[in-house]
Amino acid sequence: MLGIEQKKGNDEHLCGRMIAYARILPSPDTESSTPFDDMVKNGILALEGDFRQAPSLPENRRDMHKAVDAKLNNLLETMQQEGMELPENVDVDALRGRLHELSNMEVIPIPARIGNFGNEEDILKEDADIYFIGEFVGMNQAHFCLTTLPIYYQARYREQAKAEEISILNDMLAQFEAGDIMDNEDIQKETNELFPAGVTLNTFVGDLRNLLNVHVIPFLLACESDTTYDTQINLFYNFMKDYPQQIDITRVDNAIRELRKQSDNHIARKLLELSCKKINAIYSEDTKSAEELEAEITSLKA
Repeated sequence: MLGIEQKKGNDEHLCGRMIAYARILPSPDTESSTPFDDMVKNGILALEGDFRQAPSLPENRRDMHKAVDAKLNNLLETMQQEGMELPENVDVDALRGRLHELSNMEVIPIPARIGNFGNEEDILKEDADIYFIGEFVGMNQAHFCLTTLPIYYQARYREQAKAEEISILNDMLAQFEAGDIMDNEDIQKETNELFPAGVTLNTFVGDLRNLLNVHVIPFLLACESDTTYDTQINLFYNFMKDYPQQIDITRVDNAIRELRKQSDNHIARKLLELSCKKINAIYSEDTKSAEELEAEITSLKA
């Protein structure tokens, strides 16, 4: 669009961090200069922004919250009248709070900042949605284009995030109505399969740490053949398909495969332990612990 080229990323699933850059050509007007000239490095002007953590708004959304509460209360009353019970691990107040957060979607743009990149190769190594906006003679128009693009990007990213949140919440409410929510006791019943058909992380309301350590890992380690293991690990991948960092699931798989070959492989056992802890941290939205565990995993592999 408008000569903008997406160099990296998926436009239909934006990651929330963006980098936009332009190539600045020498201006024939050598006497003209701008305050932005010092921001150009090796003919590249770049702007970056991370919009994954949106600040909350101070606005009073009381009316919207009342409407959300009314719909949730109506659903709970209907379930009670029909003799349906919520799983004991479902926190209604936490669900209500999440719905309130959704109604408070951030609308004020977060500013981007000048990127410290020396060349295009360094930019393309970054984990971000990356856009090249073209070549410009001089700085003025390039800076104008770069500073307006992040606003549009934020709007698209937040719209996608909002649609995903709404879809997940609708699925949860539908599962409450259908009685499809499962906890640890439901999943850990005596069975020949690791997970019952259809159950995923989105329909699980129990203790994930307990599920991994007490049920999943022992079950997979005890598989009698590689063929059986392949069948069961695929059920685990399917259960965790909505988990945001799939590399952790792959690490668990690889570590268990190593332990099935060599049960005293201490590195594989430690990697399995750290990976399970990180999965639980991500699931519990404990970002700090997840980052510390990822650093420990990286150190272990090095």
